[in-house]
Amino acid sequence: MGCFSSRIPMQTLNIALAGIARSGKTTLSKQLRVIHFEEPFSERELENFKDILKYNVFSGITSLIKQITDTKESLKQIDDKANRKFVEQFLKLSWEDFQKQLPDLVPDILKFWEDKGVRLYVAENSIEDIERESQLSYVITRVTDIAKPEYLPTVNDAVRARQRTTGFTVLEFNTMYTNPKMHWKLYDMGGQMTERKKWDGILNDNTKAIIFCVALDEFDRISDENPEETFLDEAVNVFKIIASKVAQFEEPITLFLFLNKTDLFRNKLTKFKRFFSDQYDGGKDYDNAIKFITKKFAHDVSVNFKCYETCALNKSQMATIFEDVLGNIIATRLNKSGLITDQKKKDTDSDFGL
Repeated sequence: MGCFSSRIPMQTLNIALAGIARSGKTTLSKQLRVIHFEEPFSERELENFKDILKYNVFSGITSLIKQITDTKESLKQIDDKANRKFVEQFLKLSWEDFQKQLPDLVPDILKFWEDKGVRLYVAENSIEDIERESQLSYVITRVTDIAKPEYLPTVNDAVRARQRTTGFTVLEFNTMYTNPKMHWKLYDMGGQMTERKKWDGILNDNTKAIIFCVALDEFDRISDENPEETFLDEAVNVFKIIASKVAQFEEPITLFLFLNKTDLFRNKLTKFKRFFSDQYDGGKDYDNAIKFITKKFAHDVSVNFKCYETCALNKSQMATIFEDVLGNIIATRLNKSGLITDQKKKDTDSDFGL
């Protein structure tokens, strides 16, 4: 049995985590920290998440109230008179006022959330945008703790916290179970159009793999940056640009497509069938819908890529998938070195993009 000498430096491999805005990249990055570190977040980082989670409560409730009360007449949808008064007062609060008053506001927030009219509205109307931006249903369950002066977010709170990525952040970790042992640098890159202009500084010959994340549930949402496209259209176009760059690199780059937010997508299969009625005949079947979407990404793409269906909030699933991803990356590197055969390498390739 072979062994590794401590004198042999660990090889460093760079991974770029890409995707348009709201694709779940940052949640995935945080989940990988949970998987690879006993203490994934420092106390200082957890302290920083405290304000983010408070803002998630503030922005989520504000957005829900505005959506429910788009006219004064619709205030009647809120069943309790006290809750209607709370709504009128809450909309007058600034972010600064909210932070100061949060401990006193908690009973009213919980009472508003449980209002019969609010529950009925949430059951009958889509609040997907609010959930994406704030994880409102989750932070409401945690608001009693979040409001306490001594509150320190849990690891799950940190993973759930919502904040847009600007620039890029770097996650570094070692895998001692891989053969060979590796040091990894994962670059989580901002997904807005203005941020994507910075990707070229990371997507170069030093990059050994790219994980491209897609929010499956946003197939019907109009892009914030191009009203002629949906978020899915935009993701497909950006993926193809990346794939064309991968084809030009001299060094082999392993490309992965993460079809993310499968949990939310499953709840929209009826809408998916209607939305693509002129192109898609797979009914409400999840697997048929996934094949339809994957083919959109594979069309006119000349490089191999491997596709995974993911829910970044599912820790055990992500641990299994990421172990497979690392294995594929290492296989690509070993194949380049001639240490494994082409046939073994083919076993790691996707059926798409061939």
